[in-house]
Amino acid sequence: MIKTKVVLLGLTLISIAKLLQSQSPLFPNSVVSNDIDFILVTDSDSYTGLTFLGRDDREMPGDPNGGELFDTDTYVFEVGFSDGETLEVWCHSSFDDEGKAQEYVDKLGPRLGKLPAFQRNMINHVVIHNGDRTAFAEIEGQFFILYSENMDKRISTNDLEETVFHESVHASYQFMYQDHPDWTNAQAADPTFITNYAQDNPFIEDIAESALFAYAYLTYSGRLSADIESWLEENIPNRIEFFRSFYSVSVPVNELAENPDLRISPNPTNSRFTIHTLDEQSRSKITVMNLSGQVVKSIDSVNQESITIDLSNYPDGLYTVNLPGYRSARILKSNR
Repeated sequence: MIKTKVVLLGLTLISIAKLLQSQSPLFPNSVVSNDIDFILVTDSDSYTGLTFLGRDDREMPGDPNGGELFDTDTYVFEVGFSDGETLEVWCHSSFDDEGKAQEYVDKLGPRLGKLPAFQRNMINHVVIHNGDRTAFAEIEGQFFILYSENMDKRISTNDLEETVFHESVHASYQFMYQDHPDWTNAQAADPTFITNYAQDNPFIEDIAESALFAYAYLTYSGRLSADIESWLEENIPNRIEFFRSFYSVSVPVNELAENPDLRISPNPTNSRFTIHTLDEQSRSKITVMNLSGQVVKSIDSVNQESITIDLSNYPDGLYTVNLPGYRSARILKSNR
C-alpha cells in the first residue's frame, strides 16, 4: 500500500510538473529571443518599387535626439505593391541625403511586401529615424517607427521581417480586435501566453506576439518545429483558432504558385469592395465568411469579369473571400 502511494505521489508530481511547464511562456519574446525564422528572406513578396515624392514637413515622433515632433524637410517616399496599393514611408531629415534615406526604404520595401495584403493596406504610413532604438507602433495612429541602425542589426540576424510583421499587427487591425470578444475570449480560454513579453503586457502585446507564431503555423506548415507546433496546439489553441481566418490558406503552400490571387479593392473598405479580372474558366460561386467561419454572402460570379460586394449591413471586422481556383483573400471592413 505504501509503495502504491509513493508511485501515485510520484505520478502526481510528474503531472503537476508537466502542467506547470505547459503553462509557462515559450520564449521571452517573439522576435529576438529565439532563432526561429518565421518569415524567410526568400518568401515571395508583392513589393514593386518606390518613388521619391519630395521633401515636406511631417509629424515624426520618436526622434532619438529629442528633436521637435514636426520634422522639416522629411524625405517622403511612396512604396508600391503588385496589388496596385501604395504606402508612404517618411525618413527623417537627419539622413545625410536622399540616397541614404532611400537605402533604408529599399531595405523595408520587400519586408512590407511579405505582409498579408489586408494587414499592409491598413497601415497609414511608416516612419524611419536615423539612429538606433527599438521599433514601436502607434496603434491609434496606425503607423510604426523604425530606426536605421536597428534595422541593420535586425537584418544581420534575419529578424527584420519579423519586426515589421509584429509592428504591422499593432498598426493595422489591433485597434479593432484588442477589445473584441472573439479575441478576449480566446485569450481567456488558453492556459498561458506565448511569451513573457505577452504575459507582462497582455492588453497591448499579446495579440502581436501571438500573431507571429500563428502566421507561421497556419501559413507555412512545417516551418515551425514539431515541438513548437505541439506547444501551440496544447497551450494556445483558442488564439490559433482566432487567427485562422486571418492567416490560413485555402490550398497547400506548395500549390500556391498555381493559384492566382484575387484582386480586391479597396481593402480595407468602409462598405463595398470589388473583385477584379476574374478568370473566365474560374468563375464560380463567391463566398464571403466572417471571422467565425459563417457565410455572410454567397454570389454567383459566372459570366462576370468583376463583381462588387456590399458589406454595409455587416459589422466592422475581417472577412474571408473564397472562390475556387484562387487563393483565399482577406478583406477588412472598417468605418474608421
